[in-house]
Amino acid sequence: MADQSLPIIDKQKCTLCGQCVDICPEGVLEIEKDTLVIANPQNCTYCTTCEDTCPEGAVRCEFEILWG
Repeated sequence: MADQSLPIIDKQKCTLCGQCVDICPEGVLEIEKDTLVIANPQNCTYCTTCEDTCPEGAVRCEFEILWG
């Protein structure tokens, strides 16, 4: 899905606690070389669990409202 929305990671706020990695039901996020990355973007269902879990507010899921 080329136009798929993905979570936005604020690397300045991220403390690498790993809570978002542990809670993601699809295994989308990983910590690689001291950085949080979206390792499996194709698996993201945009459930926003990562955003809800992050204690630092470093993960954001922005929504775009489209009127039909």
